[in-house]
Amino acid sequence: MKHENPVLPEHDPAGALARMVADTRYEDLPAGVIDLAKRAILDTLAVTIAGSGWEVSPAIAAQVAEWGGAPQATVLVHGHKVPAPMAAFANGVMARAIDMGDVHETGGHVTEWNVPAMLSVLGIAAGPVSGRDFLTAYVTGAEVGVRASAALNLVRYHTTWGMPGEWNGPLCAAASVARILGLNADETWNAMGMAYTVHGMSEYNKYSEGTQMARVQHSFAGDTAVKAALLTRRGVTAPRGIFQGVPSGILRHVAWDDVRPELLTDDLGTRWQLAEGLSMKPYSACKFTHSFIASTVAIIQGQRLDWRDIDRIDCVGSNSARMTFEPAAAKWNPRSVPEAMFSAPCTIATAAISGGFFLQDLHVDRIMDEERRALMQRVHIMADPAHADQFEGFPVTITLTDGRRFTHVTPYVKGHSRNPMDWDDLADKLGRCAPFAAVALPQAKLDRLVALCRAMEEVEDMRDVLTLMTA
Repeated sequence: MKHENPVLPEHDPAGALARMVADTRYEDLPAGVIDLAKRAILDTLAVTIAGSGWEVSPAIAAQVAEWGGAPQATVLVHGHKVPAPMAAFANGVMARAIDMGDVHETGGHVTEWNVPAMLSVLGIAAGPVSGRDFLTAYVTGAEVGVRASAALNLVRYHTTWGMPGEWNGPLCAAASVARILGLNADETWNAMGMAYTVHGMSEYNKYSEGTQMARVQHSFAGDTAVKAALLTRRGVTAPRGIFQGVPSGILRHVAWDDVRPELLTDDLGTRWQLAEGLSMKPYSACKFTHSFIASTVAIIQGQRLDWRDIDRIDCVGSNSARMTFEPAAAKWNPRSVPEAMFSAPCTIATAAISGGFFLQDLHVDRIMDEERRALMQRVHIMADPAHADQFEGFPVTITLTDGRRFTHVTPYVKGHSRNPMDWDDLADKLGRCAPFAAVALPQAKLDRLVALCRAMEEVEDMRDVLTLMTA
């Protein structure tokens, strides 16, 4: 696309997306999309609870408390009241902290972008936000994020090109917040444009350098989303040519040619791309490692193998999955929690030893365990550019010291839209997450949280969630 085919800002596809966000009614949403939305929201609340006490989250919660200000919103789990943008700043990092939120096969991360920010503006909305209103805001904002990523073919390229990174997340959050706060279509478009302008695009270093910014970026996205909506209400104007505007619409920045701008608007309001490939995670690590983990566990447990008898583990992943095994010097030598979460050799070796990969496996003593690190050196991974599915179906072969070989391919890891987590699975995930909370939540509240999400369309005031998410 680059600079040909000029598109006036007022004709940018962002306008149609903004109208979808502002004009969609709850009654327009199919039952299957509503059920998925409810499960995705519970899933994100579960990982937020665990994330509240994980790594950098307590420091950020303490920082926003120190900043102080109008008591407009609740910092989840921790419980203190701060201005809405500051709550979104703290809540955003919690949702991404354990890297166990949902991922869309063409839309990337979704629910951990918008739900923390949405919960942070409930106290400044014009009135009580019902469960139906919350679900509609969630689905429409999530649809913006998914379509924005899919139009750029982002999942295929952002891990190798590094730009524009997860740029669509702030759009997703801004759209949902705008809907919660009752902005009209034109105002929603303006808020989205502001979020687009603020977000830095060359941010893949957060993964390649193993930093905490993979989580903290959600703090900035939530803060930006809330501020963009509030500043829009104050009359602050922002660019409209988000996608195709000349010279700086996002589709004119990318270096690859196989973009699909038609995905931004095709069947908008009737086809919900969100529901076509949203996966919920069983493991607290980068989604690109999950197929490796699942197949390793299937072989070890199915064949009743002892990991000590492994001579080597051979894996084949997609081009995008290279971010978890390149550069080799870093991926085969993780020394911190962020590095381990995004290291395929570490997650594969851990899965062989422990039968999975969860938060207890991310303690530094386990990351540095000599036996685990020795097994990591026997893991060999290559990328196959012809592997069409970026996340699923990666072959794993385990060869034992006696020469026996076992190969397994997991077509769809548990949590995929074709192998979904049901309500019992999500209640179990919540139970596994709860012990890692910064403040222990009573079991009665956790049970009520599941019940609330299952019947969210009947909830009259979503501030009930805030009560259940604090001790």
